[in-house]
Order: sequence, then C-alpha cells, then structure tokens
Amino acid sequence: MANLPCISFSGWCRSAALLAFGLPLLLACSKDSDSPAAQPSTTYGPTVQVGSGSARSFISADASGKPTEIGMALTETALTGLPATPATGTMYDMALPGNSNAATQMPFDHLSFGWNPNGHDPIPIYGVPHFDAHFYMQPMAAQHTITLDDPKGDIFPATNKLPAGYSTPPNVVPGRTVPMMGRHWIDPTSPEYTPGTAFTHTFVYGTYDGHVTFIEPMLTKAMLVPSVNVVKAIPQPTVYEVTGKYFPTNYTIRYDAGTKEYIISLKDMMMR
Repeated sequence: MANLPCISFSGWCRSAALLAFGLPLLLACSKDSDSPAAQPSTTYGPTVQVGSGSARSFISADASGKPTEIGMALTETALTGLPATPATGTMYDMALPGNSNAATQMPFDHLSFGWNPNGHDPIPIYGVPHFDAHFYMQPMAAQHTITLDDPKGDIFPATNKLPAGYSTPPNVVPGRTVPMMGRHWIDPTSPEYTPGTAFTHTFVYGTYDGHVTFIEPMLTKAMLVPSVNVVKAIPQPTVYEVTGKYFPTNYTIRYDAGTKEYIISLKDMMMR
C-alpha cells in the first residue's frame, strides 16, 4: 500500500519532528542550567594532636580550582598542655589534604609545626617560646634524614633563589644545619634585629643540598590571641626552585572566630 502523504496534518508532522529532535536538547540544556555553579572550596588534611588540642592542614581554591591559600589551623586548646621538654622542641608533621587538586599546583609536599618551649639561638633575639610553621618542598622521608650539621646543609643554592639580603649566620641556629629541617636563612632587616624591638613574627627560608626546601613563618606563642590579624608580604627571590607552580606572596597569622582556630597560612598565589 502506498504511503499516505501528510497533507492536512503537515503542521502537526513538523511539530512532532521538532519535538522529537528538540526535546533531548532542551532537557540537556535544562539539566546543565540546574547544575550548581562551581564554588570556592577548602579541604582539610588529617588532624594531628598538638598540646591539649589539635592542628590540621588545609588548602583553599577558587571556583576554577586555582589554589588561593595553604596553611595550618590550630584549635585554641592546642596552645595549652604543650610539652616543656625536650628543650630542642617538638615537631608535628602534617600531611596535605589527599583529595585536593589544588595541592598539585603548588610546590609544597607537606607541613610541619614546630614548638620551641625555650626558643633557640640567637637567644637574645629568638630565645622566647615560639612556633615554626614549615612549608616543605621536599618529601617527608628525605626531610627526616637530615642530621645535625649535615654536610649537605653547607651546599647552598644559587643566591638568586633566595630573597636579596637573606643570610645564614655561622655556628648558631639558624646558621647551623638543624636535624630534620636544614639550613635556615633570615632577613637581617627584620624588626627583631633592631635594638629594643622584640621578636613577634618573621619569615625564614630553608635550604638543603643546593635547593630551597622550605619556607617558614616563625611566630611567638604570646602573639596568638583572638585579636591577632597579621598579613605581611613574603620576600621573594628572583628565581624559583621550580617553575609552573603557584607560589604565595603573603603570609597570615589570624584567628577564625567561627571555628575557634588560629590560622597560619601562605596565600595570594602567583604562577612562577
């Protein structure tokens, strides 16, 4: 039998065809429009006991997944019950969040939070109870093999990999190679080197075996009060240890009233 022409119902036929082909596209568009827009995010690493409280690493990223901040968050109670011994201090290693794509876009491998109950050399400047917040750019296993006065600590990187003016004074911390850390480099123009100005916080670079291996905000325990709110520029080198990664331009020390945590972080990332 011959096919019947679609004459009187031609408009209906065209509409049906459009519906058949257009409905899936319309549904797909509707589905896309209903999908939530990407949002800035913060992910946290494992919790580590510190004093009577705890600490955890975190990484924040913007809506596109670009890292914006990396740091450590300490509970208020982490400032109590801190060990008085050993005199050389206690180190708390922190893994980075395992589910953060932003972590791979930065040079950092892990963090370490150091507690110095009696400070360290030079005692007239750094001989007060304080914390060292290390952001390591080498694997934790390699960092843990570094020994006191390790000869590889005396292999310095090219000077342009450190900020202009940074130095490593001999025979004292930070001028010795410290176990499980490396060689420390300080800014002699930092306020604590001005007579009559007490140390509160400063920024340190660390090296080992010819490489920059960590960067470090160093801060006194006394400054961690709820009113603390420090944002300070990080002195920058002219050449970076690795390229194609996001490096921080500011460090912060602040209190988060919502979570009741003290935040020590590096932020305001720039691709290098």
